[in-house]
Amino acid sequence: MIATVVKTLGFMLTAPIRRRRSPADTPPVGREHYEPTPFAASPETASLKAADIPVTKTPAQGWRGSDWPAPVLAGCDEPLVDGAPDLRGVWRVESGPLKGHVERVEQAGDRVVITAGGVIHDMFVNGTLEGGVNDVSEAGTQVSVAARFENRRHNLYPGNKRVVAVTRYLDGDEMVWRWGPWRNRLRRLDGPVG
Repeated sequence: MIATVVKTLGFMLTAPIRRRRSPADTPPVGREHYEPTPFAASPETASLKAADIPVTKTPAQGWRGSDWPAPVLAGCDEPLVDGAPDLRGVWRVESGPLKGHVERVEQAGDRVVITAGGVIHDMFVNGTLEGGVNDVSEAGTQVSVAARFENRRHNLYPGNKRVVAVTRYLDGDEMVWRWGPWRNRLRRLDGPVG
């Protein structure tokens, strides 16, 4: 347990150094990554609910480069729960220590799927470890994280402890992503770059 925490903290703290030494992430190429399914008028009229789609895990060896996995919540039209910020889209860090990082955020109902850095973190935002992220981190360590919507923010709590390790929220047209000590500002991409 202690070795896992140390490895995760070391990975998090050295992330800006690794980012400066590597090229910017490659955004996904297909339009399906940039055009989320329109929401139904109400949860009752949704044709496909978030809970009806199986939870996805990171592939055994992760994924790399421009070979982005298909969207998990494609076709899911369940509207967001009250208090959830609409973070859907493909985002790139424009300022901050992790400049160049690209991530895709999918949402429906109380579910959020964040795909980036070789991992797929698929979660129900219900404040429980069972519904949260139970997968691997970019460092390859096992993580168990509870997720909550609080003050129009998407917050992640490792081990369901009191400390927020990751948060995402909207600030105008930008998304602010705090990952550990690092605060980054992201811009939503309209489509494939090229």
